[in-house]
Order: sequence, then C-alpha cells, then structure tokens
Amino acid sequence: MNKFFINKQNGIKQSVIIKWFLIIISVGVFFTFEVGDVHAANQTYTQQFQNSTTTLSGQSVESNMYFTKMEYWNVKNATFNLNYQVSQLSSKQTSDITVSINGVKFYSFRPSNKSGFQTEQIKIPVSLLSGDNTLKITGQILTKKGKGNYQLAQTPANWLTIKSGSNVNFEYQLKDADNTVASFYGHFVGQDTIANQESKIVTPNNASSDELTAAMITLAGEARVITTANEQIPVVKYSDMNAQSGNYIMAVMTYNHLPNNLKNKIDQSKLKNNALVMTQYQNGKHYLVVTAKNGKLLKKSRTVCRKPRINE
Repeated sequence: MNKFFINKQNGIKQSVIIKWFLIIISVGVFFTFEVGDVHAANQTYTQQFQNSTTTLSGQSVESNMYFTKMEYWNVKNATFNLNYQVSQLSSKQTSDITVSINGVKFYSFRPSNKSGFQTEQIKIPVSLLSGDNTLKITGQILTKKGKGNYQLAQTPANWLTIKSGSNVNFEYQLKDADNTVASFYGHFVGQDTIANQESKIVTPNNASSDELTAAMITLAGEARVITTANEQIPVVKYSDMNAQSGNYIMAVMTYNHLPNNLKNKIDQSKLKNNALVMTQYQNGKHYLVVTAKNGKLLKKSRTVCRKPRINE
C-alpha cells in the first residue's frame, strides 16, 4: 500500500493570527478601549487551498489540506469544493473517496462515471469546525482486470489527481471587534478583512522619519502573520484615508499629528513618558491608535507578535 502525503500548509493559521496578538513594547504602555457593534448580515468568503495540481499514486491515496475558520465568524454553512480526476482505467463501482475533518470522517462517495476533471461539492458539518482545521482525503483507486476481477497490485494506473483551485466556501455572520486590542488585531489581519481591503495603516500627511519608521516596523510585524501572497495591508497618509475602503484602521502618529476626532479621546496625562495604545469606534470604523508625545518614544514602541501568557 502506497501513501502520498501533501503536507503543505494552506491559508492563514488560526493559531498564528488569533492566539497570537499585537502588543506594543516601550518604556510603558497604556491600553484603553471603546466598544463597537455587530454585523448581522450574512457574508461569504472562499478560502483557496494553495496546493498546485497534484497526483496521488497507489491503490490507497491520502492527502492533507489545511484551512482556517476565523474566530470572529459565526459560520452558517461551509462547503468543500473538491476538483479531482481519477484514472480512466479505474472502476467507478469499487473506487471510493472519503473526506474527514479534524480526524472525523463525514463524507464518502464514488467518482462519477465520466472522464476528465469533475467537482464534488461537500457540505462540512459546522459542528466539526475549529479554528485551525485539517481536511483529509483518503481513498482507494482500483483498476479493472477482466470480468468481475480487480487488479490489487500497485500500478502507475492507480491515481487520483487533485486540481489546484479546490477550496472551502464559508457563509457566515461577522462578529464585530470588541473592546480589546486582541480582538481588533484578529480582525485587522483576518483573511477576509484583508481580501476585502478593509485593513490599513495610516500615517500623518507630513510624517516624520520616526513616524514612518514606526509604521514600517508595524507593517513588517503584520507580514509575519499574513501568508496570503496576493494581498497586503496598505500604508496611506491621513488625507488619503477616506479615498480607500477600510473599517479597521491602525493610526501610527505622534500625539500632535493625530486628527482631532482621535486626539480628543486621549488623556494626555497618560503620555508623559509612555506610548499609548487605544481602541476607538467612530462612524462605523474601528481604530487602533498607536501614539506618543514624541517620535523617539513612538519609534521605540515596536509592534511584535507573541503568545499570550495564561490568564492574559
């Protein structure tokens, strides 16, 4: 029995973007929060597997794929769209394919009696979903040998090809960010948020070198947890902020450069020798304000990712 494994990780790991969260390290940092709202309308997002078209050979075949359910999704439906092809010599009456998620088998089928690539739409039980999910495809591809007999020895004709473009489609309600930095950050680097261009980093119109450095360090920190090659978080000037979509905004500015709507929420006494991290919700937008009295403190406040301590 021959097994071929695909161990390439797909998508964005939940353990990276949800269990790990943004902190600001400096001489001292204050955190303050304001509460947002909740979106009830259903939304959809399709998460593509990053595997290229791959052939699995042998009587018994197996493939592992990975995908992520964001913590702030209230999932209503999840569908696995499997694009595949089996050997033209395979017996459609005895060959079979089984799908399991997180170690639990939930769907088996036989290939259709037709040639070429075909698609099987498979409903994933929502109750079996977790944050990080392992989707496993196992099967046996048997070829004919005369009437009523089947060739059991392994040959090159025992194969299953999984085509690139296989994906998981989610239908969900979006739970808006709450009043914590971790919640804002989970949304900010969320795959659907970035794909919909809802995240951005904002700097002053006439940013100092320290402010630009702080923004670039922040951007570099995001790149460490974003694995979607075709997407990125833009860095824009404040005057250009409203020219783009975006409901999750990280404002990296010294206090004097903050716009009045953000500055008015800040207690200056907290900025004497410290940087400040403050969540705000204004006019349908979520803000994470990263600020300090001077560029030196702001630049020293470097954004990194780390695993939270117990009870944190």
